[in-house]
Amino acid sequence: MKNTLRIHEEISKNIVAKKHMHTKLTYFCESQEDVKALTDNITRVLTRHLGDTTLAKITYEYYPSENKVEVEVIEH
Repeated sequence: MKNTLRIHEEISKNIVAKKHMHTKLTYFCESQEDVKALTDNITRVLTRHLGDTTLAKITYEYYPSENKVEVEVIEH
């Protein structure tokens, strides 16, 4: 995520504009425990940043046949 922030800062340098950041992460989990830990982490982030005005939305989709979780984070 640090690289994403640096790229964002470089692109946004010297401009005044409303921005909308959309990040999509795909996790291929090794086990059900990893899936559970990932969903717990998502819940924890949402709880901690509930009042953060830059965080617009976090959604995730679980694909049990592949043990895959897709996470989308939208920030303003």
